[in-house]
Amino acid sequence: MKLSELIQAPPSETYIKNSSRLVSGLFVIGGLLYYPTNGYGTIIALALALIVLIGQKMLLTQANKDFADMYQAQALFEKTQNYDYLRFIMARSEQMLKDNKVLSDKAKNEIYKLQEFSQGELEKMGE
Repeated sequence: MKLSELIQAPPSETYIKNSSRLVSGLFVIGGLLYYPTNGYGTIIALALALIVLIGQKMLLTQANKDFADMYQAQALFEKTQNYDYLRFIMARSEQMLKDNKVLSDKAKNEIYKLQEFSQGELEKMGE
């Protein structure tokens, strides 16, 4: 097995880009810093890796919640024909694209599909 295959990130199936390369790099840096810094550099590198992992978990939790809300709004629109649900989808999706710079391609594709659906329905209404 080649080294590049070992350090390659697994395929992204979540809404957030994978941070495994960054965390692996921090582990390597921590190992290299152990002797020159008497372990303090390692502690700092591992703390940074932990911060990255916690941040990724928080972003993933928020993205999952946002997508669940948007899909629920889509289902409720189809049930009630209330156009406020479409406006919510448009506003939330635009905010996600603006705020979250680590969205995966899967997430961006789903956002664009939801926006197309909402925009199409809003145009039918005349907005």
